[in-house]
Amino acid sequence: MPLEYKFKAKPYDEALKSALQAFPRKAVYELVPVSEALGRRIAEDAYAPFDIPRKNIAFYDGYAVRHEDTRGATASNPVKLRVVGSVLKDGEELGLRVEEGEAVYLSANSPLPEGADAVVREELTSKQGDHVLVKKEVELYEDVVLRGEDARKGDVLISRGSVIRPQDQVLLLEIGLTRVKVYREPMIGIASVGDELLERFMKGTSYPDNYFFLVSSTLRLVGCRTASLGILRDDPDEIAGFISKNISYYDALALIGGASRGLRDYTGMSVEKIGEVIFHATTLSPGKVSGVCRVDGKPVFLVPGHIGSATSCICNIIIPIISKIYFEGAELLPKVLAKLTTFIESRPGLYTFRTVSLEWCNDGLRATPHLKRLGGSTLITILSKAGGFILIPPGVKLSSGELVEVTLLNPLEVFSWKSH
Repeated sequence: MPLEYKFKAKPYDEALKSALQAFPRKAVYELVPVSEALGRRIAEDAYAPFDIPRKNIAFYDGYAVRHEDTRGATASNPVKLRVVGSVLKDGEELGLRVEEGEAVYLSANSPLPEGADAVVREELTSKQGDHVLVKKEVELYEDVVLRGEDARKGDVLISRGSVIRPQDQVLLLEIGLTRVKVYREPMIGIASVGDELLERFMKGTSYPDNYFFLVSSTLRLVGCRTASLGILRDDPDEIAGFISKNISYYDALALIGGASRGLRDYTGMSVEKIGEVIFHATTLSPGKVSGVCRVDGKPVFLVPGHIGSATSCICNIIIPIISKIYFEGAELLPKVLAKLTTFIESRPGLYTFRTVSLEWCNDGLRATPHLKRLGGSTLITILSKAGGFILIPPGVKLSSGELVEVTLLNPLEVFSWKSH
């Protein structure tokens, strides 16, 4: 490697800060039908345009009454009330009023007429001509959903940056929205680097660059679109030409491999020909040879070739930067609190990325760290067993039983949690 190429590790916190400062926010929004918004991130707070519900409504089918008219009612000594109307849908309550000794039949979710302040469930009554026999005393507002009880006008119903779920679609439609403003999904171009990968391809290996799926699938799960751009040779000019040719078509590029200190690791050198290396090498372990570069104002990520190092780079460098630029800082990876099952500590001078398995127990969620030689950076089975990770700053020791923050490796990890 030529002497002029600077390969000096920056402290992880400083490296990430410098990378975040290097790129302005470029979030782009689009309006999509609510029916097609599942899984997208909402780009603005959704406010209640009115009280929800807008009126006092019945929780069950039954009779709207004045609660004081039911005093002393029992199955053996029912109270007799005169039925003066019915409300089966919104608007039919207008013009009706419940006076002393009266009741109005209504269906669930129908508004109460004026004068009524409680609902008697239909199964606690029996009909007798134009009257109803109430067999139970009810309290004020019993089985009534009060106006604004669900939400008040102006309340934030869904916060900016939240992932739209099925229940959110229902809520958005309920408040009258048919389209919703969401973040445009950034397109990330991904290529693998290495002559050895091309050799595997020539020998007929089905997926010689299988780590592409690690980067691509993780980014897709947090709201990005991805494209496979193939395999590049260990050739500085080819790599630089590839970046120059493709950077205008994508919001960011990620190059997997060729980022280490080896004699044929040319990725960082190649980017330096056409752009700026924000940092290349940091005190993140595993993931020390990760890098971030800037070409035409866009990020180019240098991803290590080891599976653990690549994962650490994705979670601790790529996703925070993607979040800042394209999602206005939204938290793309969920976090949970869990109790450690064993003592762990960071390696001297390093931010230690430690994967954990998560398990539900009687006392809550437990996190069991994976402790392997060399940090387990090359062991795929460790990642397959992992549900999340802990990032431990230098010099920090964590005790068994301590409550720690665990970041999930992706939003699907909750499906892999075991119960004990």
